[in-house]
Order: sequence, then structure tokens, then C-alpha cells
Amino acid sequence: MTANNPKLNCAVGDLAITVNCSNPKNLGNIVRVISGVGFEDWDGHDELIYTWNVEIATEHGFLYYLYAGEAEYKAFKSGPVPDAYLRRLTPPSGYLLDEFADSEQLQLNLMDIECTEGETHV
Repeated sequence: MTANNPKLNCAVGDLAITVNCSNPKNLGNIVRVISGVGFEDWDGHDELIYTWNVEIATEHGFLYYLYAGEAEYKAFKSGPVPDAYLRRLTPPSGYLLDEFADSEQLQLNLMDIECTEGETHV
């Protein structure tokens, strides 16, 4: 989210995946959105960009940050991430899974399964 684009990709409590990161090590991390930070300067962006505090939701994942004056990236289990670098994995509150066009039916309809001859089912 920028001042010119007021739509956020995530909300507090969402699971999200990191995308479009400038550091390839940060791509594909599964994170939980903890809180909003607000608009901040972010390297590679001309205008202020909305960021979230997130924590890594997997055992082996890390967020890598390069701070001014540092020569190497430092690894953290939590930290700020711009909203533009996140895509929600959990449906928005109030939505059912079948309302998403790309969702698949995850359960079998047991009434559609036919019994083979000689089997008895209770």
C-alpha cells in the first residue's frame, strides 16, 4: 500500500507468503502478520510504503535484512515487511473457501461412493 494505492494485501492475523522481495532469500517465506507498522521509507521505493510486523510461521525460515553500514545480511525470525511484498494465504474474514474461484473441493461426498458387490458398510 502506498499513498496512491490505498488497498492492503493483508490484515493482522493473516498467514501470508513473501513475494517480490529484492533479496531472493526472502522469497517464499510463510509469515503471520502480527501488527501494522505504518508508512515507512523502504529501500527501492520512491514513496512511503505501508509495512507490517510479521513473524516466520515455519521452523526453518528467516527474514534477511541488510542495514545501512553493514556488509552482510542478518537473519531474524520476525521483522517489518512491506505490504507490497506479501500475499494473503488465509481467506478474508467472513469468506467461505468455496467463494474463491481457484479453491478445490477437499472432501469427498460419501454419498457418491458406490459399494462393490459383496461388501457391507455400516
